[in-house]
Amino acid sequence: MKNVRKSLVVLTATVALFGGSVAVAGTASAAAAAAAENCRRTQTVGWYCGHHAGRTVVLAQGSKGAAVREVQALIANTTAYYAYHSTPLHVDGDYGPATRAAVRWFQGHYMGSGHVDGVVGPNTWNRLRKV
Repeated sequence: MKNVRKSLVVLTATVALFGGSVAVAGTASAAAAAAAENCRRTQTVGWYCGHHAGRTVVLAQGSKGAAVREVQALIANTTAYYAYHSTPLHVDGDYGPATRAAVRWFQGHYMGSGHVDGVVGPNTWNRLRKV
């Protein structure tokens, strides 16, 4: 079942990345598929999930607000995060340990091991917008 769920999540993320939508009922990825419809690629910002359009806010554990919600939504909805994690990343605007771990995962998978610090600075924002 776990491999099936990972396959569905990867499929959902792939379809979402290319502008489609997928309805997946009865799995943990159903919520991710529905939320992914809120994130879209724009001409000016890149990937945008409706919370924060900027790239200059530096975020770290303890940060709160719309920019944190944007990072959480970007990781949860435009990356393969759920293919590697069975627990959801909550989009709650609180940069706690789970968000820090998700940012570190993103940096390691999408930016290379030299960029893993758990801090969302300009380089991480740029990569999040391009995924």
